[in-house]
Amino acid sequence: MSKIKIVTDSTSDIPKEIAKEYDISVIALNVFFGDEKFKDRITITTSEFYGMCDSGIYEWPTTSQPSAREFVELYENIFKEGYDSIISIHISPKLSGTQNSVQLAINKMPGKDIIMVNGNTVSLPLGLIALVAAKLNKEGKSKDEIVKALNEDIIPNSHIVGVIESLEYLHKGGRIGKAKKILGTLLKKFPLIQITDGLVDSFGSTKNLDEGFEGLMKMAPKVCDILEYDTLWVGYTSNQELANKVESAIRKLPNAPKNILQADIGPAVGTHIGPNVMALTWIGDWNEEWFFNK
Repeated sequence: MSKIKIVTDSTSDIPKEIAKEYDISVIALNVFFGDEKFKDRITITTSEFYGMCDSGIYEWPTTSQPSAREFVELYENIFKEGYDSIISIHISPKLSGTQNSVQLAINKMPGKDIIMVNGNTVSLPLGLIALVAAKLNKEGKSKDEIVKALNEDIIPNSHIVGVIESLEYLHKGGRIGKAKKILGTLLKKFPLIQITDGLVDSFGSTKNLDEGFEGLMKMAPKVCDILEYDTLWVGYTSNQELANKVESAIRKLPNAPKNILQADIGPAVGTHIGPNVMALTWIGDWNEEWFFNK
């Protein structure tokens, strides 16, 4: 049987313990505060990152993708460990140049069995996609079976719905359109976000985080009913108290899933969405009306 390795990048925000348990390799993006470069979650922790953002000392950070050389080194080490194939699942090319680096690395390694998969998303959905791929791998599915499942079912049905403080950070990084930036700032409301066709999109707004919490709780029972995999992730940036509140409320639902996991959104993604974010991630169906239904 072919030995397969699943690879993703740090924009997946996949918890380290999950990556270790399921044998997932995670390559770090770069985070810059001015000229000072950090490796996402390697040379800077999530708490250090948000502390620097809050300090007022630094300009708002920027990010960049890993180099092709870094991918070559990672892939070479994986093959040296005895793996036959690599499935490398990454952030949407509309949000990062990471896939460009992957393709350059593949071009430098002719004859090596490396498949790049466009995750077409970012943050916790990307992490959940990588996790499901790793679980299929553990079940003994072939490389072709895993890639087919990813492209035909898992990726198209991965969702994140969240409440953020402002679209300003997304606008600065060019990750969202100007019109939606105006919607989020002039009305002084908290935008609701999702990932649509590989880009961050706003589908409405709430007055504050408390109202956003109520909206998430309205939709949670419907989400729990249609989960393709019995897993729901609660994401947050810089405010775990909000995540605890969301998780506690969901666990009380009669149809709560078996696996509810909290995951903090790290520096590479936090750069572009800012503080005070709470979100739910799952694989299954999604309808915007679920959030607003009374």
